[in-house]
Amino acid sequence: MTRTLVIANQKGGIGKSTSVVNIGRALTEKGYRVLLIDLDPQGGLTAAVGVDSFSIRRSVYSLLMYENAPLARLMRLINQNLVLVPASIDLASAEIQLASKGDQALRLRRGLERNRTPFDYIVIDTPPTLGILTANGLVAADELLIPVQCQYLAMRGVRAVIDTYERIQRVLNPNLQLLGVFATMFMDTSPHAREVVAELRSVFGNQLLNTIIPMADVVAEAPVIERSVLDYAPQHPASLAYRQLTQEIIERGASSQ
Repeated sequence: MTRTLVIANQKGGIGKSTSVVNIGRALTEKGYRVLLIDLDPQGGLTAAVGVDSFSIRRSVYSLLMYENAPLARLMRLINQNLVLVPASIDLASAEIQLASKGDQALRLRRGLERNRTPFDYIVIDTPPTLGILTANGLVAADELLIPVQCQYLAMRGVRAVIDTYERIQRVLNPNLQLLGVFATMFMDTSPHAREVVAELRSVFGNQLLNTIIPMADVVAEAPVIERSVLDYAPQHPASLAYRQLTQEIIERGASSQ
């Protein structure tokens, strides 16, 4: 059975797309077949794996806008067991075009349901907003992961994501579960970062995943050469952290079944 994860936060620059690509890559290291979906018009995930979102003709936009769009024609093979449905610049207008549609938040879920694919995991990246595109990701998914940068202002924004999640769960996707919150961009020399993690632990309890993703130059460098951190620096602490985070995700899913 396919597990569909959505990674969402209304704040940008917190490592959301980076987390999607590295969680996806870590899953493939364990032999899972993984589909990544980029719902962000900025195309950060798409660019990180070496696809130019400004030049492609077929993207997730087609899946959202056209009922007959075949998912297989939108896929880009990244490496063995890792496939991407990229974002394109067209997504920038999708929010406006979908606004008048009665099923505006259901388009991605219906597109995936029409196109049964043999993946173990689908991991959805969302834009740094809580609009229609993010709603599509939440409606299409089974589980929500919320990355939080280790800064106080970033932590405050989580409440809006939780509120949106609860509304989506109540009205459109009762099966959606909060898999967890995880901390990113942690500097172990920063007392402030340690305070933020302590506050997250106090607020979220067991919903805070144990793994903390460190701040590291290799995390920023890897997308420049169109590789995951796991491929660029396999033994770096950031790569090890993403592998450990992925193992937590796998185990939490198994324990909930």
